[in-house]
Amino acid sequence: MDDKKDITPEDIASVDAWTWAYWNKINLQSGVFRLEGHEYLIEPMQSQARKRAMKKGAQMGFSEEEVLRSLHGLIYGYYPSGVLYLFPTSDDVIDFSKSRFNSLIEKNYEFIGRYLGTTSAAEVKKIGSGTLYLRGARVTQKIEGLKKEASKLRSIPVDKIVFDEVDLMDPDMITMALERFSHSTVQEEGYLSTPTIPDFGIDKIYNESDQRQWMIKCSRCNRECCLETDFPNSVKFMKDGRAYRACMKCGEELLPSDGRWVAQNPKSEIAGWWISQLNSLYVNPGTILRLFEDPPNGNLQEVYNSKLAMAYIAAENRLTVNDVYSCCGTHIIQTQDKGPCGMGIDVQGKTLVIVIGKKVFGGRKKIIYAGEVPDFADAVELGKMFHVKRAAVDYQPETRKAREFQKNGEFPVYLVRYRDSVKTGEKVDDDSGVIELARTEIFDMTGKNTKQGVYVFPRRCPQVEEFAKQMSNTAKVIEEDLRRGGKIYRYRKLGPEHFRNAMNYFEVAVKGLQEAVDDPMMNIIRKMTENKDFYDPLTFGLA
Repeated sequence: MDDKKDITPEDIASVDAWTWAYWNKINLQSGVFRLEGHEYLIEPMQSQARKRAMKKGAQMGFSEEEVLRSLHGLIYGYYPSGVLYLFPTSDDVIDFSKSRFNSLIEKNYEFIGRYLGTTSAAEVKKIGSGTLYLRGARVTQKIEGLKKEASKLRSIPVDKIVFDEVDLMDPDMITMALERFSHSTVQEEGYLSTPTIPDFGIDKIYNESDQRQWMIKCSRCNRECCLETDFPNSVKFMKDGRAYRACMKCGEELLPSDGRWVAQNPKSEIAGWWISQLNSLYVNPGTILRLFEDPPNGNLQEVYNSKLAMAYIAAENRLTVNDVYSCCGTHIIQTQDKGPCGMGIDVQGKTLVIVIGKKVFGGRKKIIYAGEVPDFADAVELGKMFHVKRAAVDYQPETRKAREFQKNGEFPVYLVRYRDSVKTGEKVDDDSGVIELARTEIFDMTGKNTKQGVYVFPRRCPQVEEFAKQMSNTAKVIEEDLRRGGKIYRYRKLGPEHFRNAMNYFEVAVKGLQEAVDDPMMNIIRKMTENKDFYDPLTFGLA
């Protein structure tokens, strides 16, 4: 007689979150956890990858999937130090705790509720031998310009971190949160979000992953189809007007339940899944196509992001490195100039990022220096060598040193800080020399000036390449205005942007300065346009 114990569904459920949720019929807000219409969730719930990314359309069930994975792991002891579940804001934490978590407890006492410990505040849930921490990933404090800190993340040791809607989180907070499991042997990371901007947030992480796509096999021609990559040709209409998901090759109707996950970059150790509302049984594919062809209020980005799970940004809302390179002249980065010049300074920790330039003929602005120096004493010396007549410096975080520079600069120095409350222009306090600057407007200005060729940057070199990269590391997006309600345009940081900030401050500094008259290149252009004896437009040559 075989003494080996037969493997039961309960045994499988103890090691498999999907089987646990399905076998026990876990009751969610939307109803009982079931297979139909959510076949694509099985693999993500069963994956053993330490780092996972889910680029998804809105309301596709991935938040529930991550919550159930976390609860299963806590109940069965896979996360003894606990799980940190991060949301964009503290308000999101309270909403989730009240609406979703409490509902799970009430409706599933036998499988979840009875494991809840005595510590069960809105943001801390003792579950089994571990703890579930619910936190908002909003910056609460800046320390010496080097590290952003949130007090509620300082002392949480965990085995797993989930970043829910990672695109809406401060990148510095993500870095700090990952330090919470520096002593864990598990170190599991889960990222999920509706994508926003290309090469940012979930889109960037997914691009670094094995890039799994939901491939549906056509019952007629056997072609494996991806509704997302085939869109808009993956949506067709019957004669009666009914929209259906179609094979791009033969036109046969496709059923999302016939799909499987196929990795496009299998060598990556990061597991990544991409799926949109095109695969949702609750969304009419014809509606998605119509919204794509005629987006509400012209907001195509929302259709791309929420419906198609694709990152998107209009060309006018972000600079590219090629936009910067197209403004490069023939001059190299200079070591001195006769001026009059303006200087913009951004504070990068203990380093100063500096842009120096001047007005030249034709309304253009020539950038003659872009670099970094270790302290304000060096900025003073640069000011002398370039005959700087006006400077603007980041007022925070080095407030005291900025004040000392203002006092010892030997030229007028304005201390600048961004303010959302300033809608347009500048709010100047002449007594203190502080300028409050409309952040969105000044980013608009430096972006527009670059695209229109107002700037003349130094010729391309490694330093200018870094300058170009940082100039393009911001993008204008529509966000919720949490203080006033409604929508508002804001520039979102995509990476280091110190040179872009320095350019913004340079615009403040150069304002009001006279046009330089001794620039050789611009003198030639002036003669070419003003003196026909010097320049023959028919032969394009010098007389």
